[in-house]
Amino acid sequence: MLQFIVTAGGLRYTAIKMAFVGSFVIIGLFCLQGSLAVGSAENNLGLKLFVKTGVENAHPQNYYQNYAQYRPHFADFNTAPEYFRTGYGNVVTSQATFVDAINNRSTTWKAGVNPKRNDEYRAGVLSEESMKFQLPQGIVLKMDEQPMPTSFDARQKWSYCPSMTVVRNQGCCDSSYAVAAVSTMTDRWCVHSEGKAQFNFGAYDVVSCCHRCGFGCDGGVPNAVWHYWVENGITSGGAFGSHDGCQSYPFDVCKKAGDASDAPRCLRVCQPGYNVTYGEDKHYGRVAYTIPKDEERIMYEVFNFGPAQATFTLHTDFVQYKSGVYRHAFGVRVGMHSVKVMGWGEENNVKFWLCANSWGAQWGDGGFFKIVRGEDHLGFESNVVAGLPLFR
Repeated sequence: MLQFIVTAGGLRYTAIKMAFVGSFVIIGLFCLQGSLAVGSAENNLGLKLFVKTGVENAHPQNYYQNYAQYRPHFADFNTAPEYFRTGYGNVVTSQATFVDAINNRSTTWKAGVNPKRNDEYRAGVLSEESMKFQLPQGIVLKMDEQPMPTSFDARQKWSYCPSMTVVRNQGCCDSSYAVAAVSTMTDRWCVHSEGKAQFNFGAYDVVSCCHRCGFGCDGGVPNAVWHYWVENGITSGGAFGSHDGCQSYPFDVCKKAGDASDAPRCLRVCQPGYNVTYGEDKHYGRVAYTIPKDEERIMYEVFNFGPAQATFTLHTDFVQYKSGVYRHAFGVRVGMHSVKVMGWGEENNVKFWLCANSWGAQWGDGGFFKIVRGEDHLGFESNVVAGLPLFR
């Protein structure tokens, strides 16, 4: 067994490398002690990272070569006139009819007519490629023995973080893999500085410059985005048209049926008027990891460290969500989608995760939604990732 200590950014790391344990390898034990105080369980906490022994799953590919083959995964959103596939061989052309059909089958949530066409709400996760890039699994060694509260909302615990209440809009771009990630990083940057440091991570840098993260506006891999944050850093950026930060988000909402955006060219320069260089604006993570497929561990992670990013299978009925606890009831699979986990609770004896979507504040319940908790519904609890910021 080899033990070594690394100091970076005012933080003291103790890492222990060990041999194989079952079907996993322990690749690190981090005892985190920061000169910048944090208002969470991070002080005096042990965090172990595990990774599967299969080498092919442990290392990312530099690029995804076969770009064109993934476009059909999202092509169903780009059709005209608008139609709704029910999954029973039938197609309806009225959104209201589709909503009625959902509400006739769902018992825990209500669907409604959206202000925009359904094909304007984009997804953005490559399911096939996501399995090829796996971050190490993070295990909290020293968990508080106190039970988790029956309900929790990150917006209330960290009310000094304005980003918690912001609902982003990925617009006409299949970029939820990037938008949900940078939104989560923004929240965690605030949480782990106790509100002293506010930095609005933007998705422009990810969709245009992180080639191993995916295909820009044709989907990507959440795990790879967190790896990019640690290895390369990510720049700041405000919403579309805001001109805030180094690189504002470049995509507006879809204007008509069939609209699709292409990722902009990778420009390692900040927009005019922002007096910080691209390199200086980069802010980094110090570790990124997956959270075990365990309800209690996900709750502990969100409660102590801040929001996390989750990915689940997207069906056509989810696009119509308005209120209640979502459980897939009707419609067909159209891809995979990534969101931000903000908390949890229980409604009418149904446990749920509280999440922020990236389809704007007019969608759903002010841009937020609830999804059934504790059942790994649609793979939700199997695909939760997060990381810790690096303060220099």
